[in-house]
Amino acid sequence: MLKMSVSNQQIAIAGKVLEGESEKTISGAIVEIIAMPEKFKTQLSLKALQYGSQWERMLERPDRKITTSDGDFHFINLPPGEYLLETFLPTSATRYKNGRKTVTVSAVDGKILTTMTEIVLLPTGIKGKITDADEPNKAIINAKVQIQGSRDSTLSDQKGNYRLLGLESSKSGEHTVTLTVSAIGYQQVSQSVVIQLGEVIAEQNFSLKHK
Repeated sequence: MLKMSVSNQQIAIAGKVLEGESEKTISGAIVEIIAMPEKFKTQLSLKALQYGSQWERMLERPDRKITTSDGDFHFINLPPGEYLLETFLPTSATRYKNGRKTVTVSAVDGKILTTMTEIVLLPTGIKGKITDADEPNKAIINAKVQIQGSRDSTLSDQKGNYRLLGLESSKSGEHTVTLTVSAIGYQQVSQSVVIQLGEVIAEQNFSLKHK
């Protein structure tokens, strides 16, 4: 883990939240410290008393941050020790599995070092390739792949590959969806697929027949 000192010596943990499959940054994710040294726990208890009933409703606190448009977050004024961070998307809790990361904050000559880190949110998804049934090596471009009964859809790329990420799933156990594939000049096909929170099903390929 990369560590660097900063001029104000206040930022203890800084990082980004990324999507596990595409590695894109995720904005609007909540990053929360769920395990911490006793010293920081005591500081939070005093803060909670200060804010009273508002404390639990606060979106941003010393132990809770929301990622920016670039997926960035940071925590300041943390005492040295080990911290467990958890991140989740409040608006898509059933589409991404919570991510966790253990981070150690340390000090050198009494100065806090900034620990840089990345936390990954694992999406629920399906990916594969669309090809011509008569010419297996021929990729079908711009084939529409959609979850039946939802707005979740995508188009295959120049190589016939598609990727559907952030799909609605069950928080516990498996969930069955119907995947529909269509393209101009080809017969539409449908197939049931079992998905699970935080997992991307690979090699869900389709061969389409001409009309």
